[in-house]
Amino acid sequence: MLGVASLTALHALGLAVPGDIWFFNAFLLIGTVVVTALANARPGLPTTALQLALTAVVLYLTGWGPVMTFDFVIVGWLVCDDFARRWRSVVALVMVAITAGQAAVWAGLAPSYLDNRAAQLAGLVGGTAVLTAMVLIGREAQARAEAERDRGINEERFRAVLQGSHDVTVITDAEGTPVFVSSAVERVLGVTVEQHIARRADLIHPDDAAVTEQMFQQLLAGGSEHVAEARLRHADGSWRWHEISARNLLDNPAVRGLVFNHRDITARKTYQEKLAYEATHDALTGLANLAALRTGLTSWCSGESYSALGAVLYLDLDGFKQVNDELGHAAGDELLEFTARTLRACVLGSDLVARLGGDEFAVLLTEINDPHDAITVAERIIDRLAEPEPLAGHMLRVRASVGITVCRPGEHGAAELLRRADAAMYEAKRTGSHGWRLHSMVG
Repeated sequence: MLGVASLTALHALGLAVPGDIWFFNAFLLIGTVVVTALANARPGLPTTALQLALTAVVLYLTGWGPVMTFDFVIVGWLVCDDFARRWRSVVALVMVAITAGQAAVWAGLAPSYLDNRAAQLAGLVGGTAVLTAMVLIGREAQARAEAERDRGINEERFRAVLQGSHDVTVITDAEGTPVFVSSAVERVLGVTVEQHIARRADLIHPDDAAVTEQMFQQLLAGGSEHVAEARLRHADGSWRWHEISARNLLDNPAVRGLVFNHRDITARKTYQEKLAYEATHDALTGLANLAALRTGLTSWCSGESYSALGAVLYLDLDGFKQVNDELGHAAGDELLEFTARTLRACVLGSDLVARLGGDEFAVLLTEINDPHDAITVAERIIDRLAEPEPLAGHMLRVRASVGITVCRPGEHGAAELLRRADAAMYEAKRTGSHGWRLHSMVG
């Protein structure tokens, strides 16, 4: 309507559309409605060609076609539904439209307010500028479309890779707010992406919060990749160990975020803990083994954590071989397990109980007031083992010999303490089973 009004005003001033203006306006309105309807119903190059043809007719019938060729840039660029892909065809159509219009002016079939020579020069200059502009715009649009397409392909590839990954990828801003969470979170933690984002406040185990916070601060400070292990809450309420690796890509224009990758390592941690436990514990009784006892003794002897007296009790079961020979190894194992339970019951939680091998056991009493306290514990062990106990279908009384050595932390080494306690135990055996002997190393 604005075009009709403008042309009507110019016609009244004698500056456009020689002849009957009403016929021209009707042509313009009907043509615009038809082409617009076609563009909405069937977008494509034919509709663009019709729009350019209508533009050429309107421009050249107004008498100003040679100097208004730049309108073709606007029409061709805006009307074409896929200019980035079809710009070459649109340029060709514009060239045809301008050439046809200039030819019509030359032949006197279209009016012009310039003389013929000036009209052809204006059309040549304007047409050249129009075609150059459209080529530049088309190449830019094509490059931008290809870049968008490549980015879309890369993003799709990125998402496809992440969907099949066993790692969860999380991208956050500098404040730690997630901006992307991979769908692997559903498989790894049993929650949707939305649920994962919503519950991030209680996602990390309280005991591991300091570790993850330290890693976050290190990320913000820069540096290389950071790795930490922390427990994350699964949808079933359990805590699962995860290995978390993180990189600061805030300066990377393609990411602009902190990137966290984490994977469930619960099975690995459980296996490592199992190996560590087996390396320091007796498989049958669950007590500490000789290696763990030596470690505990070395720590105690260093005097770093203890100030009172301590004692080592070295215990050997009397008649154990006879039980094995007469009742079988299963009965012997039951006897050893019963002994382990008894030893645990006779000492404090801070004391260390170990099985050294066969029927030999040791106890480290970490804090006693005087040697009589160690003797009291030894007698308690001997008495409780001697109480009748149903083992392997028999009522058995377990007899034991105990060697005791008492010293202050920092004065002797672990090996010396064990040697003295072992020697005291053999003295107890020689003088009669089911008793104790003391080697005090305290002056």
